[in-house]
Amino acid sequence: MIKAAVFSLTLSALSLGSVLSATPARDLDILFMDAKMWDQPIAEVLNKRSHLAFRWLSKEKRDARSNVKGLQLWSLPVGETILRSQEGKLHSFEVSIYNRGDMGVMKNEDFKQLTEKWHGLIAAKTGIDGEKMNRTQKGSVVSANRWLWECPGAYIALTSSASGYGTGKRPEFLKLTLVSVKFGREMFSGRGGITKSMSRRSELKDSVEEKDNGDRVIAGVPMVDQGRKGYCAVASAERVFRYYGLQVDQHAMAQIAQSSAQGGTNPDRMVASLKRVAGRTKTRLHVLYEIDHREAESDIKDYNRVVKKTRLAPEFPMSSGYFSFQQFLSVCHPATLKAVRSKGTNYDRFKKAIHDKIDEGIPLLWALQVGVIKEKGIPQAGGGHMRLIIGYNEKTDEIIYTDSWGPGHEYKRMKTPDAFAPSMHLITIKPSS
Repeated sequence: MIKAAVFSLTLSALSLGSVLSATPARDLDILFMDAKMWDQPIAEVLNKRSHLAFRWLSKEKRDARSNVKGLQLWSLPVGETILRSQEGKLHSFEVSIYNRGDMGVMKNEDFKQLTEKWHGLIAAKTGIDGEKMNRTQKGSVVSANRWLWECPGAYIALTSSASGYGTGKRPEFLKLTLVSVKFGREMFSGRGGITKSMSRRSELKDSVEEKDNGDRVIAGVPMVDQGRKGYCAVASAERVFRYYGLQVDQHAMAQIAQSSAQGGTNPDRMVASLKRVAGRTKTRLHVLYEIDHREAESDIKDYNRVVKKTRLAPEFPMSSGYFSFQQFLSVCHPATLKAVRSKGTNYDRFKKAIHDKIDEGIPLLWALQVGVIKEKGIPQAGGGHMRLIIGYNEKTDEIIYTDSWGPGHEYKRMKTPDAFAPSMHLITIKPSS
């Protein structure tokens, strides 16, 4: 691979104006100037660049995100930028130049021109065209156009991806990734792309921690902030894959899953999306619990019998023979629902599946109707949602879960009967070996 020996000098000269400015522009070019930042503690890297408005994704302060208005790279507008760390040091930056989830649909010709513009810009700054990589490189979850530049201080990768064929092609995302030399060699060794092997199932038990209060929790599940997009299923999947060691992002996941930014409301569609994702990765999807028509009908009939006696709520109409369980969940009386559903074999199976998988170090993807059980401080008032169950406490009869909404949503708890009441699916995606 040809190395861009002039890269850092070229960028230093081009970036000098923003460094000397009294009020620095929110331009990410400053990240391309300092080769020493890869050896600095991650907090120090961010403190020196506070004007870029990076915010930690979790209290663990491992990864950070900036989506501030006016964010640029080389004076051109960019979107969400994610900083990732590993072993306490900077690992990479991912700069979203375009993604369908945040920015809407783009015309194919405009996307092609945008890709060519950014490829030309990087080529001009490095002095070389970059190495074209295979569209279906080993370890990659989506087919995409990729170019790689090996520079003195880092690797740069430009990834352009669209779904479909011919006139039906739809632009998905264009991103620029800056990776430290240490981790870049691992990720791009042998021009194979993201080649780091996933964790083996037998190794995952080591991630389970038992706390003095009785909590059993899977440690090391990274946080992702899905933003305002309805990407809860693919964002949850991204977190699981990153926990296993597969470097992916929710935009690639959304492309595979055929998700839209408004797609996070229908649990059945979420599960269908995850099945497509598992089919393109070295993982297997297992549905541990799924409410079927018979169970839903039985639960509603039991619920109606109770509220007919207590008059705490109106009966849910079923005379037509057709009903929506999700609609039922949105209007039911929560305490009555909990009393009806937290009995019998389905509840026992739900609880046992959580305990068994957590003990194996495997997070569970949990699809439910938000709003049935009151929760404080969440940005979604109602509708279908997917989150991760990462622990339990047998003594207090609680599950420990996390939402893909950034800081403040890392570790939350709920009584198991409360958790089961609005549940519709419980799923695992785990390594095949």
